[in-house]
Amino acid sequence: MGLIIALLAAMLMSLTLGFKLYGLDQVWQALFAFDGSETAVVISNLRLPRAVLAPLVGAALAIAGVIVQTLSRNRIASPDTLGLNAGASLAVVVASTAFGVGSLLGLSMSAALGALLTSFLVFAIAAGAGGLSPIRIVLIGVTIAGLGHSIVEMILTTNEAQLQQLLFWLSGSFVDRPMTLAQTGAPIVLIGAALALLLHRALDALQADDSTATSLGVPLALVRGGSFVSVALLTGAAVSMAGPVTFVGLVVPHAARRLVGLRHARQIPAAALLGAIYATLADVAARFIIYPVEAPVGAITAVVGGVVLLVLLKRRAA
Repeated sequence: MGLIIALLAAMLMSLTLGFKLYGLDQVWQALFAFDGSETAVVISNLRLPRAVLAPLVGAALAIAGVIVQTLSRNRIASPDTLGLNAGASLAVVVASTAFGVGSLLGLSMSAALGALLTSFLVFAIAAGAGGLSPIRIVLIGVTIAGLGHSIVEMILTTNEAQLQQLLFWLSGSFVDRPMTLAQTGAPIVLIGAALALLLHRALDALQADDSTATSLGVPLALVRGGSFVSVALLTGAAVSMAGPVTFVGLVVPHAARRLVGLRHARQIPAAALLGAIYATLADVAARFIIYPVEAPVGAITAVVGGVVLLVLLKRRAA
């Protein structure tokens, strides 16, 4: 209940704080008694989509982070370090530039497909290179991520028309996103989250090792395949709505485990709420970090996530 209240408070902050500050009465007027004024238009058309998209994206990436860390048995794994965000971004850019895909649903499906193919690629390469060791998976994921980002840059460099349109999106942002993005992305996020919850018992068993999970009756191939699909849907939907908002999937699972423990039946909902709060507060902070100019929210989460990653790596080395 406390996390739900904190999320509602963060969403309210998103509606009231920014270049202009609005009172609660103005927010109420804009949402429930729209009068066509400038204030009502800004709140309902600009602030409200951000207050809805940020929690959706944060929750999706946080759940994906929980699953990825469980599958790889690596606490520094995330959709970013495994290259899933890069794969989803590459798929969106290719779909937009090469195939002229412009619909929200088309871009969402492209991003989900890119994340899914990247997840299969990373784990297939790791398995073929000597086994699914945690360090090997992350190293391969980081390499794939670097390759994906490089290809995206090359494509955009040779397509100037798309460069301006996609450059700010690729840095991760909730600015100027229409509410239709949330309407398209929310069902995909819900499907991915529901699939993750259905697999919660099997994911609990996978935290040990494959032999233990098998002895407990876990069908490894089926569970991993379902988990890959869940991560792909969640990451793809998040990228299609806001671009690659990095390191949410790294930071939030650690907080969720500290809060509720290792059981996925509790860890997944907790991570969803914490991720929603984290992304929303990062979006609010992005409005003031370099005020009056607005910073991409992806830059805020990248700075925090980078510090957390360095701390985790230092602990592992100690």
